Amino acid sequence: MKGNQIITEESARSFNRALEMLDTSIGELRRVARNMMPEALLKFGLKDAVQDFCDTLNESRTIQVQYQAFGLENRLPEAEEIIVFRIVQELLNNVIKHAGAHQALVQLLRDDERFHITVEDNGKGFDLVALEKAPGIGWLNIRSRVDYLGGTLDLRSNPGQGTTVEIEFLVKDVRH
Repeated sequence: MKGNQIITEESARSFNRALEMLDTSIGELRRVARNMMPEALLKFGLKDAVQDFCDTLNESRTIQVQYQAFGLENRLPEAEEIIVFRIVQELLNNVIKHAGAHQALVQLLRDDERFHITVEDNGKGFDLVALEKAPGIGWLNIRSRVDYLGGTLDLRSNPGQGTTVEIEFLVKDVRH
């Protein structure tokens, strides 16, 4: 159609605009699908999927995320990998949206059946009492995921001092 010489200049502009909008929509759909179930998580596991997510954030240049993984040679059960990925994703999204941080640290540590998640930022911090009184949907999602894992959550933050979130749980199906 693009090569058709009969099309008017105005129609050609409309056609090109429609193609641009379609390209944008396809890109957005790919981004949403990737966020829903990252291919790296299914193919390569949690360690690589979180690395890929952190790399994507680093490329955006809005924040610099340092990622460390220890003891993740063996995969977690798929359901637990998905939940841990979602927790890390939500915590980093909160850092980007609310913390005003320019640096964050993500650590995943597995020691046999114990799994530990740490996400820290150098942002503006917040009042923990205010969060307990009016938690957002993202924070409620994090808590429900931690509860599902049977884990514990430790949140430390003060205004002007950044935030640290530590989560620990026991892996349900220990694979060696």
